[in-house]
Amino acid sequence: MKFVSRYCLKDLRELNRLTLEQVTDRTTIPLERLKFLESDSTKIEASEMYCLSKLYNLRMDYIFFGKQADFDRKLNEYLGGKP
Repeated sequence: MKFVSRYCLKDLRELNRLTLEQVTDRTTIPLERLKFLESDSTKIEASEMYCLSKLYNLRMDYIFFGKQADFDRKLNEYLGGKP
């Protein structure tokens, strides 16, 4: 089964002000695999989805199935808007 990130994984990483190395340190995902997933998240495994959703504090169904509310709220707060 293919999953496509609703928002680019690189955008989520940058929004959380993390480097690729920091994501590698905080997950079990190797650096080269993270680089690949940031360019093509259609071949992501369930365990990788779980690790990234925990790291970014977003639900998997939002990141990979298009639910938007949590990300929009977080982005709005990051940009200085009201929650």
